[in-house]
Amino acid sequence: MKNQAPLEGITVIDCTTMVAGPLATQILADQGAKVIKIEPIGGDLARMIGPIFEPGISGTYIHLGRNKRSMVLDLSHAKAQAIVHKLVRTADVFICNSRPGVMASHQLDFDTLKAINHKLVYASITGFGENGPMSDQRAYDPIIQAQTGIARMGKLPKPELQPQLICDKLTGVYTAQAVSAALVKTARQGLGDKIDISLLSATLAFLATDVYWPIASPSRELDITDTSVIYQTWQTQDKFIVLIVMSDKEFVSLCEMFSLGNLIEESHFSNVIERLKNWLQIRELLAPKIANLSSEVALSKLWQANIPAGPVNDIEDLHNDAQILATQAFKTVKHPSAGDYLEVASAARFSHRQKTHKAPAHAGQHSQEILKDLEYSDEDINQLFLEKIIY
Repeated sequence: MKNQAPLEGITVIDCTTMVAGPLATQILADQGAKVIKIEPIGGDLARMIGPIFEPGISGTYIHLGRNKRSMVLDLSHAKAQAIVHKLVRTADVFICNSRPGVMASHQLDFDTLKAINHKLVYASITGFGENGPMSDQRAYDPIIQAQTGIARMGKLPKPELQPQLICDKLTGVYTAQAVSAALVKTARQGLGDKIDISLLSATLAFLATDVYWPIASPSRELDITDTSVIYQTWQTQDKFIVLIVMSDKEFVSLCEMFSLGNLIEESHFSNVIERLKNWLQIRELLAPKIANLSSEVALSKLWQANIPAGPVNDIEDLHNDAQILATQAFKTVKHPSAGDYLEVASAARFSHRQKTHKAPAHAGQHSQEILKDLEYSDEDINQLFLEKIIY
């Protein structure tokens, strides 16, 4: 039997833009799915975010657009909607990320597409959810960060937003997982499903494990083991490092390594709860000792003592980090027209032979090819171009 990619044979119709949806479909594409990206007139806005390699190919899109075919459609036109309906007949997944009601206005809502293909997995990504007073509002990552409390993490004196698309990205990962789960159900039961997911719901779920402790039990006060105190860097002679000590064994090793054995028997350092409460005392004693070592020596000693530690890298350092290199996380890829660029590999590696890499396409690059797959004649295709239904 051929050693196939996990999602080989799965077809995904991707009507998403920017980051959350395109990241979900990029994960599915990397895992073998055939992804047809339906872009709006002018192309996905992500094509203009980040460094511009050439018009329409940005640093953001060059990552999110790989392994996909692209066609540009004016979905407000009935003939364009008919093209998508034909694609859906033999597709397995349809993903969109519009505000509630938009897909229905284009005859691309779940009920309409389910009538065409009852096995279809339909994933709808919204900003705030299908219902509620903000459901019809536009959502961008910083707004979700603010509303979910991310901007208030870390006991900062004033709100601070993270300068990255953290909510979009984690929503993309959650969506890819949910789609994969729904495909398993479809394979077993022969029926499709509708997945509702929002940047708001995904971010709330993501933060639940360790951020929402203060509201874990609103009716009573609970003792909280506050781990935020260990989220600090340590200065060495030449650069910063990070070390984390949680278990008793790690703490003993740390004390022995830096000649602080007298701390081991003290009651206010006797277990992880007590150590976290009194971590600043440990830090005051330990910081000068680490500051006297080079980062290379400090990390070597910490690793030999089996204490979790690592370097604080600048972004420019990443592709020279020995451990990152060992994971083969980066590779240089040559785009047919945009030149060489450094690509980050998929997070999950499977034992199957890796799917052949396809460079991110220009907007509408495959419009004609996809229509021919649907058995449109050359005359019909030319007419669709003339009517500006496809681009």
